[in-house]
Amino acid sequence: MNLRVLAAAEAEIVEARDYLEGKVTGLGDRFVDDLAETLSAIEDQPLRFRKLETLPDDQPYRRAILAVFRYAVVFEILTGEIAVVAICHTSREPNYWLARRKT
Repeated sequence: MNLRVLAAAEAEIVEARDYLEGKVTGLGDRFVDDLAETLSAIEDQPLRFRKLETLPDDQPYRRAILAVFRYAVVFEILTGEIAVVAICHTSREPNYWLARRKT
């Protein structure tokens, strides 16, 4: 299944990488590696990840937590593709990204 990252989520990746790299040299690259592994797992088995507990059960959004960093990948399984809606820090306000998901 094809994996598509929305532009807003791409911007969040760059923002997180730059922030972490500013803290410790190399940390931004470690974040990107951790994220790449998570995205690969989503692409391979998207249904293994739970639906978001902060939304009603009829909502299609799922999340995958990165192994090392406190970030989550929020995504939706569509016909023929997986849409990555947000890359968010787990301490950030839940569901802030909902308004951006209009296909």
